[in-house]
Amino acid sequence: MALWLYLHFPQLQLDSLYHDRSLQQPTIIVAGRGHSVVQLNFEAHQAGIRLDMGLGAAAATCSSLCVHEYDKAQTAQRLVELAQWLYLSTAEIHLSGACGLLLKVSGMLTMYRDITEYWQTIQARLHVQNVCYHFSLGYSPLAAQLLAEAQFDMLCADRERLEYHLGRLPISALALPNKQLQGLVRVGIKSLQALLAIPMLELGKRFDTELVHYVGRLRGKLHHPVTFYQPPEVFERQLTLLYELENLDWVAKPLLKLLIQLEQFLKLRNKLTKSIQFTLVQRDCEALHLDIGSAEGEYRADKWQGLCLLVLERTQLAAPLQSIALSVTEFCEPDEIGSDLFSERCGTMTAAGLVAVLQAKLGTQAVQGIEPRPDARPELATSQCPPLTSRASSTASLRPTPMLRPNLLLPQILPLQQPVTLVHGPERICTGWWDGHEIERDYFIAQDGSKRWLWVFRDRLQHWYLHGVFS
Repeated sequence: MALWLYLHFPQLQLDSLYHDRSLQQPTIIVAGRGHSVVQLNFEAHQAGIRLDMGLGAAAATCSSLCVHEYDKAQTAQRLVELAQWLYLSTAEIHLSGACGLLLKVSGMLTMYRDITEYWQTIQARLHVQNVCYHFSLGYSPLAAQLLAEAQFDMLCADRERLEYHLGRLPISALALPNKQLQGLVRVGIKSLQALLAIPMLELGKRFDTELVHYVGRLRGKLHHPVTFYQPPEVFERQLTLLYELENLDWVAKPLLKLLIQLEQFLKLRNKLTKSIQFTLVQRDCEALHLDIGSAEGEYRADKWQGLCLLVLERTQLAAPLQSIALSVTEFCEPDEIGSDLFSERCGTMTAAGLVAVLQAKLGTQAVQGIEPRPDARPELATSQCPPLTSRASSTASLRPTPMLRPNLLLPQILPLQQPVTLVHGPERICTGWWDGHEIERDYFIAQDGSKRWLWVFRDRLQHWYLHGVFS
């Protein structure tokens, strides 16, 4: 018979809130019309707050209370993240309800020496995620779930012992409609032991089919339908801030927490990424979406953090910040990156790394490469291209003749207004008749009174102009 492990996460949303542990304050999650307490941290419990307490009573009990409303979508997303994280150690995972994961243990024991080693691996992965959970083994999914929700928290694979503890649970622990539970209590069935002691044939005569099927699945006699999780090849994480932030200087720590998760995600899959999508969720305002790129693939959290902070320096918030999200949809293999063991010496930066820093600091459009074009007109002889774009094949076919040219031309051609001394020239450029932008110029290298080297020309009307300055 198959062996199952159930993980129950009673306060998943609360565990997902980012906070500084040294400054943690009493925090609760409320839900329902009466805003009753459904999740609370240790500080709130110490202050006298209990589960199912109303918001008014909780606020009266503790004056410095931090309150959040239950977010079903956020909880579901966090559960998917945990399933994706555990998928690296166990294959068959089922998302059970809003706060539970069901793991099929039987098929994984061939990869581990015993159940203890398997559980230690799962525990190590959960410890990194900093979540509160309860667990139990069971020979049916329902049995494992009931024991985990009852905080059994014992690694016990003995069938008789599991059935003994399962029988001690009250009948109210069953996920049955209240009408059925009341009907069982009226006939004197108040514990699972009393219910399981009734033979299935007699149970079918005394109760409806739904209860018979439920007990059959609880005993493992009937099939329990489960759909196993298949993780997508994307990385998506969201972190809700415990406090609203108006200054982006305080975003560094929660941002690093997300980037460390990304680093672990990439390292375990031996992947790199060249771009990340960073979202700032603001209060009562449209979210800010920031795309941060790197010219070379990267996985290290500290490298991505440096680029993110440079982008945040030129970012302004329109409203207080409530949460941050990080997503990566495109990955690349390490072999795809054109670098070798000696491409980056200690204490230096590669060309691709420098481009990534400049783009993060100045913006993507502010950093461009330059490539030659087959046009004799100086203002059209080059064009912009993505930085570090390889044009070896195209430039090799051009093979331009070396000429004396300034590295940078003026943005606009200016009339020459100061006296100069002509040193070299003329060089006649007469072209462009085919596209309506014909030029006829005689270019000279000249020097002015302040000893600057200039690139000047005269047109067919004998007017003189300044086109560039030599560095």
